[in-house]
Amino acid sequence: MTPLEKSILATLVYYDVLERPLTGWEVFEYLIKCYKNPRACFSTTSLRSKGMESQGTPLSLSTILETLENSPELAKLISQKNGFYFLQGQAKIVKERIERQKIADQKWKKTRRMVKSLQLIPFIRSVVVSGSLAMNNPKKESDIDLLIVTKAGRIWTCRGLTTLIIHLLGQRRHGLLTENRFCLNHYLTDQSLKVPFPSLYNAQTYAHLVPLWQAKNGLYNQFQRTNQWLKDYLLFYSSGESNLRKIKPNQFFNLLRKSREFFLDRWLGNRIESILKKIQTKRIKKDPLTYQSGGRVVFNDQQLEFHPDSPEKGILEKYNQKMMELGLIELAKEKDSGLT
Repeated sequence: MTPLEKSILATLVYYDVLERPLTGWEVFEYLIKCYKNPRACFSTTSLRSKGMESQGTPLSLSTILETLENSPELAKLISQKNGFYFLQGQAKIVKERIERQKIADQKWKKTRRMVKSLQLIPFIRSVVVSGSLAMNNPKKESDIDLLIVTKAGRIWTCRGLTTLIIHLLGQRRHGLLTENRFCLNHYLTDQSLKVPFPSLYNAQTYAHLVPLWQAKNGLYNQFQRTNQWLKDYLLFYSSGESNLRKIKPNQFFNLLRKSREFFLDRWLGNRIESILKKIQTKRIKKDPLTYQSGGRVVFNDQQLEFHPDSPEKGILEKYNQKMMELGLIELAKEKDSGLT
């Protein structure tokens, strides 16, 4: 099996763990980088030896599609139905994907309505959808994960206001209330956009992020440029924003937000930030989930991350196990990003 075939198979294995078949374009877009120098490995010579030389350039979309269709090695392990590729024996996940897409469509409508309202919050700079909804792969009982970017120096104020508003609207995830609730599990500032926890799981997760709204154009591109470590895991990762779901800024809301920031961006704002930091830090430290094994909780002035029950470790363990079962032992070594 060529390095390219192994990378394609690894990608389909990873998404098999997530119960999600992929289109040819998605295999190309999220192709796992299995080797340090894949461009040297994925040459037309290796393809020609398999009778699959691409008509385009090496590592192009056409190369991936041709390999998916014509590789005799992959044909032993993968199947295709209705334009979706998956591991043999897993045709059921094609129907599951269609059902989850219907669920996602409903969740997107609710999410867009909420994000339009969040433009009013002082010091909020961007709202990005993550998790299963960003992949269009949620279950009915899934919550809606949001990554929020705030102004530097106001992360505690922005979190406090966002949590309060969504809670008062009865839409915040807490306790056993999860279905269609908003999970405010990650905050970054516009001056600290780097996520310092590299892993295959996080690379795939952040590659799927959907920026719904940003106060200033280019902020999400800046996030992508700052997190170039994704290229260590994904062969074709590149900067670029999708306009398919972006929300057009509301000028009236923007004016209200900026006017509030004007009064809260001086000594009064500094005092409020200090008080809210003290209150929230105390609560976080008292919460047993902060120290729960198998997750990660980070709380400082640059980043707030609340993933005490992260699925990362379990997903990577299943991925490694499947890779070993397929005989790709050298590729079954993915580690988590440093969970507790």
